Amino acid sequence: MKDIFFGQDDLARVKREVEAGNEPWVTAYTHAMELADKALSQEPVTVTRKGPGRHEYWTDSPYGGWNKVDGGKDTRDGQINPQADRGDYYAAIALENAVRDLGIAYVFSDDEQYAEKAVSLIRTWCLNSETYMSPELTNGQSPIELFVTIPGMFYGGGLCENSSAWSNGEWDAWLDWVDAFSKSVTAREFTNNFANWKVVLLAISAIVRSNDAELGEAFQMWRDLIPDQVADDGHLVREIGRTKSLDYSTYALNAMVLTASIAARRGVDLFTEDVDGKGLEQVLDYHAPFVVDAEAWPYEQIAPYKGDNIALYEQAYAWQQKSEYKAAIDKWDRPMYEHRIGGPVTLTNGVGV
Repeated sequence: MKDIFFGQDDLARVKREVEAGNEPWVTAYTHAMELADKALSQEPVTVTRKGPGRHEYWTDSPYGGWNKVDGGKDTRDGQINPQADRGDYYAAIALENAVRDLGIAYVFSDDEQYAEKAVSLIRTWCLNSETYMSPELTNGQSPIELFVTIPGMFYGGGLCENSSAWSNGEWDAWLDWVDAFSKSVTAREFTNNFANWKVVLLAISAIVRSNDAELGEAFQMWRDLIPDQVADDGHLVREIGRTKSLDYSTYALNAMVLTASIAARRGVDLFTEDVDGKGLEQVLDYHAPFVVDAEAWPYEQIAPYKGDNIALYEQAYAWQQKSEYKAAIDKWDRPMYEHRIGGPVTLTNGVGV
């Protein structure tokens, strides 16, 4: 299995906690296995639903196209157009959720049925000549949607590395797909949360492909974003102009924490690194009170904050047991589940409180 958010030693430790009946691991394990059992019935998903030979990923902007709906302003930040074609995105979400959940269940249970299902979904999305997605970014909407979904598929597939579910040559063929897609991602530049999620994808891709040089490059990309994104007080300057600025700030922060968690497993401490007097700890500390009391958030937030991205504080608490991080966990309760890439982080990364 590929060590992305946890490795063999962590797996053995958590299994002991579950067998001993200790919380929060028992409840988190039960929840994770329930999700995996549900994923066993996931239908294969593909971007070729649009028609034969249509292998490119393509969706409409969720916030655009409003003029055709009601004749008003065409783009409305934070307001989802019900007529927008979001089918490929929903397919990618279903893929990453299922493959990740199945991969985690596989390594915890050693039951091949979970890996077989995960690999079958990967086979349809990446390898089958009739149903594969072209491993490249396409329109302006594709980067962020694929940055927050495809890494979950990488994660789950990497956990199934040693399974017999891969037919001859399939593992290597999948790695070729991962490599090609990563090259497409590397060629594009971004600034706001897109850039943070791009780094997560490239870091996980590098681990799956055992490419230490590219992993180091991803960590440097992470560092390079700090001066441009982080204000002196810790708020994220490229997210506060959004109409749901707390959601988008925690969205970017979530990605920052995921990469830092990956780096920490390799002796690279991005949590405490200082870049021009700014760093991740500063951002975590700034946002912690607001995920507990969203009414105090000083920037625009047109919809109630519902705890989106809150699982980032589970991983932050695993790094350092600050009372502010514990308060965030207590506010939203365990087990915490990172819905985009990390999955059941209370199970895989949680510590006692």
